[in-house]
Amino acid sequence: MKKMFILVMAVMLCFTLTACNEEENIDFPFELSSIENVEMFRFTNPADAEKKVITKSEDIEEIYQTFESVSLKDKTTEPTAGGSVTSFRFNLSDGTSYEVIYSEVAVKAGRVITTGMEQDFFTSADIGAFWGSYDYEVTTASEDELPALYELKMNRY
Repeated sequence: MKKMFILVMAVMLCFTLTACNEEENIDFPFELSSIENVEMFRFTNPADAEKKVITKSEDIEEIYQTFESVSLKDKTTEPTAGGSVTSFRFNLSDGTSYEVIYSEVAVKAGRVITTGMEQDFFTSADIGAFWGSYDYEVTTASEDELPALYELKMNRY
Protein backbone atom coordinates (compact mmCIF):
# COMPACT_ATOMS: atom_id res chain seq x y z
CA MET A 1 0.00 0.00 0.00
CA LYS A 2 2.84 2.38 0.88
CA LYS A 3 4.61 1.68 -2.44
CA MET A 4 1.39 2.25 -4.35
CA PHE A 5 0.92 5.63 -2.61
CA ILE A 6 4.48 6.67 -3.51
CA LEU A 7 3.94 5.61 -7.14
CA VAL A 8 0.67 7.57 -7.39
CA MET A 9 2.31 10.65 -5.87
CA ALA A 10 5.25 10.39 -8.28
CA VAL A 11 2.91 10.18 -11.29
CA MET A 12 0.90 13.17 -10.06
CA LEU A 13 4.10 15.16 -9.58
CA CYS A 14 5.18 14.37 -13.16
CA PHE A 15 1.81 15.56 -14.52
CA THR A 16 2.01 18.73 -12.44
CA LEU A 17 5.52 19.56 -13.64
CA THR A 18 4.57 18.86 -17.25
CA ALA A 19 1.49 21.09 -17.04
CA CYS A 20 3.53 23.95 -15.59
CA ASN A 21 5.97 23.82 -18.48
CA GLU A 22 3.45 23.91 -21.30
CA GLU A 23 4.53 25.73 -24.41
CA GLU A 24 2.59 28.34 -26.32
CA ASN A 25 2.86 29.37 -29.93
CA ILE A 26 1.90 32.52 -31.75
CA ASP A 27 -1.31 31.90 -33.65
CA PHE A 28 -1.73 34.81 -36.03
CA PRO A 29 -5.36 35.88 -36.53
CA PHE A 30 -4.64 36.61 -40.21
CA GLU A 31 -3.24 34.83 -43.24
CA LEU A 32 0.18 35.38 -44.77
CA SER A 33 -1.46 36.62 -47.97
CA SER A 34 -3.05 39.57 -46.13
CA ILE A 35 0.28 41.13 -45.08
CA GLU A 36 1.20 44.27 -47.03
CA ASN A 37 4.55 44.86 -45.28
CA VAL A 38 6.29 44.46 -41.94
CA GLU A 39 7.74 47.43 -40.10
CA MET A 40 10.65 46.29 -37.96
CA PHE A 41 11.91 48.48 -35.13
CA ARG A 42 15.05 48.06 -33.02
CA PHE A 43 16.23 50.04 -30.03
CA THR A 44 17.78 49.96 -26.60
CA ASN A 45 16.64 53.50 -25.85
CA PRO A 46 13.31 54.43 -27.54
CA ALA A 47 14.69 57.88 -28.40
CA ASP A 48 17.30 56.14 -30.60
CA ALA A 49 14.92 53.73 -32.36
CA GLU A 50 15.58 52.62 -35.92
CA LYS A 51 13.18 51.19 -38.47
CA LYS A 52 13.21 48.95 -41.55
CA VAL A 53 10.20 48.25 -43.76
CA ILE A 54 10.20 44.67 -45.03
CA THR A 55 8.45 44.46 -48.40
CA LYS A 56 9.74 41.39 -50.26
CA SER A 57 7.22 38.55 -50.08
CA GLU A 58 9.87 35.90 -49.34
CA ASP A 59 11.18 37.93 -46.38
CA ILE A 60 7.66 38.52 -45.05
CA GLU A 61 6.93 34.80 -45.38
CA GLU A 62 10.10 33.89 -43.48
CA ILE A 63 9.21 36.22 -40.60
CA TYR A 64 5.61 34.95 -40.49
CA GLN A 65 6.61 31.27 -40.52
CA THR A 66 9.35 31.77 -37.93
CA PHE A 67 6.93 33.41 -35.51
CA GLU A 68 4.36 30.66 -36.01
CA SER A 69 6.97 28.03 -35.08
CA VAL A 70 8.61 29.87 -32.16
CA SER A 71 8.15 28.09 -28.85
CA LEU A 72 6.99 30.32 -25.99
CA LYS A 73 7.04 29.38 -22.31
CA ASP A 74 5.42 30.81 -19.22
CA LYS A 75 8.73 31.26 -17.44
CA THR A 76 9.80 34.01 -15.06
CA THR A 77 12.85 36.02 -16.09
CA GLU A 78 14.42 39.22 -14.89
CA PRO A 79 14.46 42.24 -17.21
CA THR A 80 17.90 43.07 -18.57
CA ALA A 81 19.18 46.60 -18.19
CA GLY A 82 20.36 47.78 -21.57
CA GLY A 83 18.70 44.89 -23.42
CA SER A 84 17.51 45.69 -26.90
CA VAL A 85 13.96 45.52 -28.18
CA THR A 86 13.09 44.30 -31.66
CA SER A 87 9.48 44.76 -32.66
CA PHE A 88 7.42 43.95 -35.71
CA ARG A 89 4.27 45.61 -37.00
CA PHE A 90 2.46 43.51 -39.57
CA ASN A 91 0.48 45.97 -41.73
CA LEU A 92 -2.49 44.14 -43.21
CA SER A 93 -4.42 44.71 -46.42
CA ASP A 94 -7.61 45.59 -44.49
CA GLY A 95 -5.86 48.62 -42.93
CA THR A 96 -5.27 47.03 -39.51
CA SER A 97 -1.99 46.01 -37.95
CA TYR A 98 -0.71 43.31 -35.62
CA GLU A 99 2.31 43.78 -33.38
CA VAL A 100 4.95 41.44 -31.97
CA ILE A 101 7.57 42.70 -29.51
CA TYR A 102 10.71 40.81 -28.55
CA SER A 103 12.70 42.12 -25.60
CA GLU A 104 16.11 40.56 -24.88
CA VAL A 105 16.71 39.08 -21.43
CA ALA A 106 19.93 37.22 -22.30
CA VAL A 107 22.04 36.37 -25.32
CA LYS A 108 19.70 34.70 -27.84
CA ALA A 109 16.75 34.68 -25.42
CA GLY A 110 13.97 37.08 -24.62
CA ARG A 111 10.34 37.79 -23.92
CA VAL A 112 7.60 38.06 -26.55
CA ILE A 113 4.24 39.79 -26.40
CA THR A 114 1.78 40.23 -29.25
CA THR A 115 -1.45 42.05 -29.94
CA GLY A 116 -4.14 40.31 -27.92
CA MET A 117 -1.83 38.41 -25.54
CA GLU A 118 -2.68 38.80 -21.86
CA GLN A 119 0.95 38.36 -20.81
CA ASP A 120 4.41 38.10 -22.30
CA PHE A 121 6.22 34.78 -22.69
CA PHE A 122 9.85 33.60 -22.67
CA THR A 123 11.52 32.23 -25.78
CA SER A 124 15.00 30.91 -26.44
CA ALA A 125 14.66 31.90 -30.10
CA ASP A 126 16.99 34.70 -31.16
CA ILE A 127 14.35 37.00 -32.61
CA GLY A 128 16.70 39.98 -32.29
CA ALA A 129 18.88 38.47 -35.03
CA PHE A 130 16.17 39.29 -37.58
CA TRP A 131 17.38 42.87 -37.62
CA GLY A 132 20.67 41.94 -39.28
CA SER A 133 19.10 39.34 -41.57
CA TYR A 134 17.31 41.75 -43.87
CA ASP A 135 19.06 44.29 -46.08
CA TYR A 136 16.64 47.20 -46.18
CA GLU A 137 17.14 50.92 -45.66
CA VAL A 138 17.47 51.84 -41.98
CA THR A 139 15.69 55.05 -40.98
CA THR A 140 15.28 56.85 -37.69
CA ALA A 141 11.98 56.06 -35.97
CA SER A 142 10.25 58.50 -33.69
CA GLU A 143 9.02 57.26 -30.32
CA ASP A 144 5.39 57.72 -31.36
CA GLU A 145 5.94 55.24 -34.23
CA LEU A 146 6.92 52.44 -31.85
CA PRO A 147 4.34 49.72 -31.29
CA ALA A 148 1.73 50.61 -28.66
CA LEU A 149 2.40 47.29 -26.91
CA TYR A 150 5.85 48.56 -25.94
CA GLU A 151 4.37 50.89 -23.31
CA LEU A 152 2.16 48.12 -21.91
CA LYS A 153 5.05 45.65 -21.73
CA MET A 154 7.56 48.01 -20.17
CA ASN A 155 5.07 49.11 -17.52
CA ARG A 156 4.86 45.49 -16.31
CA TYR A 157 8.50 45.54 -15.20
